[in-house]
Amino acid sequence: MAAIAIGGLAATIHLAGFAPVGVLPLGVGLALGAILTGLAAVTRVTCGKRLIVGAALLAIVAALAEHAWLYRDFRRQWHEARAKSPHIAMFRPETPWSPAEYFAHEASPGRVALWCVDAALVTAATVGTVLGSRRLLQ
Repeated sequence: MAAIAIGGLAATIHLAGFAPVGVLPLGVGLALGAILTGLAAVTRVTCGKRLIVGAALLAIVAALAEHAWLYRDFRRQWHEARAKSPHIAMFRPETPWSPAEYFAHEASPGRVALWCVDAALVTAATVGTVLGSRRLLQ
């Protein structure tokens, strides 16, 4: 749930126009790592392998959740544009693109590279935060 919520928050920040390359993914990773560290402390999980795998998986979930929230906003904008303008409604189908169509349209070599770098930064920051905090808690 925390990864999905943080992904939603990242999408909201991105949609607000404040998404500096590298800074937002690092912030997302730090926040997710801090939450995971707190959960690990409360549940007394100390196994390093579990923490690393859990951190990496939750980072990937957060990155996917961010893109899912962005797709949700795309659908909202699609419906609003059709409702506001009869000219747009004439040339657009009633239903927006499917997720596969949306991502196929959005994916360009540059964007895919940026998405991969963002996911790697989120993962590295999450794992790094968990490992760094784990050493402090011991």
